[in-house]
Amino acid sequence: MRAHSSDNHQTVTVSFFRYPRGERRWGMKQMWVSRKRMQSLSGLKFFKPFGTGGGAGFSIRPDLSTYGILAVWESETHANAFVQSDYFEELRSHSAEFYTIFLHPLSSRGSWSGFSDWQCLADAAEEGVMGVITRATIKPRFAWKFWTMVPRTSKDHEGFRGLLFSRGIGEVPLTEQATFSIWKDSDSMKEFAYKTFHAKAITETRKRKGFREEMYTRLKPFRTIGTWGGEDPIQRHLAAVHR
Repeated sequence: MRAHSSDNHQTVTVSFFRYPRGERRWGMKQMWVSRKRMQSLSGLKFFKPFGTGGGAGFSIRPDLSTYGILAVWESETHANAFVQSDYFEELRSHSAEFYTIFLHPLSSRGSWSGFSDWQCLADAAEEGVMGVITRATIKPRFAWKFWTMVPRTSKDHEGFRGLLFSRGIGEVPLTEQATFSIWKDSDSMKEFAYKTFHAKAITETRKRKGFREEMYTRLKPFRTIGTWGGEDPIQRHLAAVHR
């Protein structure tokens, strides 16, 4: 589904691939193989291969069937070239299902492995569908406390009003963690962030200085390809915004 075009703007792709049992080892291997393959693509500013958590995506147990790639591109043209590349086709052909969301950055604070060069839209209205990436490198001494807070935060998160799609993602189990979520609007996103146990967990983390590096980035989804769970969970909401 194509909602609009902003070819000159920095573009983010977040791609998920669900692998059948016989392809899971291959999918896991892409956590390393992708580094060389992705770096050969033009216009790539930053990328992270990731695994996902089990259950609704936030469990300490990994989901060994689902892996993905988050990438930041110089433009939508470069992002399109990625999803038309031989490597993307290879990833897709091994998977039972895939889903890619295209987004433009709106605002960001912090960094991810030192990357903070987000080219945010200067005049974008923060209305309609909203994407969020939160990530952190958890200090080893704080890891146990962090994971004791995850189940309650996850319970609040599941089925929360306005939540369209979410997955817990990460590079390294236990210490390198991120959350990618899509919300119907900014009001529902803010309600979860500030009026649930999530807010208390963040306050506790700040108090204990539990993160070595962290980042919070808001983005505007504008296009999707593929399905997740047999459907496109955000397509109709994007279409409503751009009618």
